[in-house]
Amino acid sequence: MMRLSAWTERTWTFGLPIESFPIVVDRLRGTPVRAADLIAGVSDAVLRGQPERGWTAKQHLGHLDDLHELDERRLNEFIGRAAVLTAADMTNRRTMEADHNATPADTIVRRLRTRRLELVERMEALTDADIATVAAHPRLGRPMRLIDWAYFVAEHDDHHLAAARQAMRVAAAPKM
Repeated sequence: MMRLSAWTERTWTFGLPIESFPIVVDRLRGTPVRAADLIAGVSDAVLRGQPERGWTAKQHLGHLDDLHELDERRLNEFIGRAAVLTAADMTNRRTMEADHNATPADTIVRRLRTRRLELVERMEALTDADIATVAAHPRLGRPMRLIDWAYFVAEHDDHHLAAARQAMRVAAAPKM
């Protein structure tokens, strides 16, 4: 199985034109749909199967929803023209304490869909000036525009969907 790079090892080049913002927003809108497709027909045992290292598929999906408040806060910071964005909790305490494995997967995805739609609807009302607004990302230590941050969130979504798929493959593989 191909190794998925650690999220914190990724490097970033931002430069999408402002006119690409609707595409990025549509990608964010599609995350819950792709998550639902990913888990369709998969047993709960596989979805909560613990790989040797890392999270279960349910934890990866729950993590995306856990970040809703941070995403909302950062969107508000961009709109309010903050100089620096709120730092993420890199310990992922919320995800670790949430016990996503005890929650039905369709509940996790339904919550993600509802909350993500709220975020996307707010993004669709932004002006070009809002989309071009710049703030410093605390972990990356560099400035980014709101469109860059939205792209960053979409990439983070894709990272966790791919990680959930890998966790499911490991959980479903015959044990030797």
